[in-house]
Amino acid sequence: MSDIFTEVDESMRQEKLASWWGRWRPFVYGSVAVLIGAVAINEFIVRPQAEAARAARALELENAVKALEEGQYEEAQAAFQAIVDSESKLSPLAAHYLAQTQLEGSGDAEAAAATLTAIGGTEGGPYERLALLKAAYFRADTLTMPELEATLGTLVTEDTALGAMARELIAAKAYATGDIARARTEYSRLKFDAAAPQGVVQRAEIALDAIPVPPDGAGEVPLPTEAPTDAAADAPQETGQ
Repeated sequence: MSDIFTEVDESMRQEKLASWWGRWRPFVYGSVAVLIGAVAINEFIVRPQAEAARAARALELENAVKALEEGQYEEAQAAFQAIVDSESKLSPLAAHYLAQTQLEGSGDAEAAAATLTAIGGTEGGPYERLALLKAAYFRADTLTMPELEATLGTLVTEDTALGAMARELIAAKAYATGDIARARTEYSRLKFDAAAPQGVVQRAEIALDAIPVPPDGAGEVPLPTEAPTDAAADAPQETGQ
C-alpha cells in the first residue's frame, strides 16, 4: 500500500510541476532571452564600441602631443581641450598638456593655472594632485602665504615627493615675503626629509647656504643627537678632585 501512496504523491508533484512550468515557461524563456541578448550586446556591440572610443581618444592625444612638439599651439590647444571636455580617463593627462600649451603658446600662466585648478585636488589620483601643485606654482607670486597654504591644503603634510615639493614652495614663498626665519626652518627640514626627491634636497642645501642666518638664530633646526653609547655611559666621570 505504501508504494501506491508514494506513486500517487509523485504523480501529484509532477502534475503541479507541469502546471507551474506551463504557467511560467514564457517568462523563464523571456528572461533567458533577455540575459543572452544583454551579454551579446555587451560583448559584440558595447565593448567593441568602448574600446574603439578609447583607441580614438588615445590617437587624438598622441596627435595633439605631436602638434605641441611641432609648435602648432592653436591646433594642439583645441585638441587637448576636446579631450578634457570629454571627461574620459585621459582628461586629467590632457589637462596637463593643455596647461603646457597655454603657457608655451601664449604665455598665459593664469589660464594654465585655471586649467589645472579645474582638475586638481588632494583627493584625486596622481594627475589631479600634481595639477594642484603645478597650479600653486603658477599662482605663487600673486597669492599671499595664507592663500598659498589654503590652495595646497593637506598636500604640504604628506610624506610623499609631491608633499616635499609643496613644502619647498612654502619655503620659497616665505623667503620671497621676507620671512627669513621660516624660510630657513622649512629648508632645514627639507634637507633631512626622507620623502624629498634628491633635487629638492640639493636646492634646500643651496638655499641654506645663500640665505643669511638671522642674528637671533631663528629658523635653525637642531640636528638630531645620538644617545650616548654604553661605553661612554660606563666611563668614569671626572670629579675635579
